Amino acid sequence: VTGNPQHGRAVYEERGCATCHVLAGQGHAFGPDLSSIGQQRGPAYLKQALVEPASRVPDGHVVVTATPKSGPAVRGVRVSEDAFWVHVRDVKGQLHAFRVADLRELKREAGASLMPAYATLPAADLDDLVAYLSSLRGQR
Repeated sequence: VTGNPQHGRAVYEERGCATCHVLAGQGHAFGPDLSSIGQQRGPAYLKQALVEPASRVPDGHVVVTATPKSGPAVRGVRVSEDAFWVHVRDVKGQLHAFRVADLRELKREAGASLMPAYATLPAADLDDLVAYLSSLRGQR
C-alpha cells in the first residue's frame, strides 16, 4: 500500500467520516463499522469504495425511502424490516419506525449508497486515506 497512514487519518478526520462510520467505538453507526476494515478488504476494494461508493455496497446495507400515508418521506439506511415494521436510520442518525400498514410506499434502492464519492480528492490524499483504512485491524 502506498500512502501515508498518519496523513490518511487526518484526511479521515477532516472529511468528517466519523459522521457516518464507527471506528474503534467512536463515530456514528450510519455506514459500516470501519474498525477492522483493513482485515476485511484489500486496498483496491477500499479505493474503489471511496471513488465509487455505489460499486461496493456491503451486503445487507440497503438505502430505502419510506413514504407514510401521512407525513414526510424518510430516506436512509434500512436497519431492520419484517412483515409488520421497517426501521430506517436517516442521514442525521435518527431512527424512524414505520408500521408497514401505514406506508404508502417503501422504495428499496438496490446498490445505492448515501456515501459521497471521493473521486475529486487529490490523488495523494486518496492514497493516504486508503493506507490508513488498510491499516485498521480492530485494535483499540
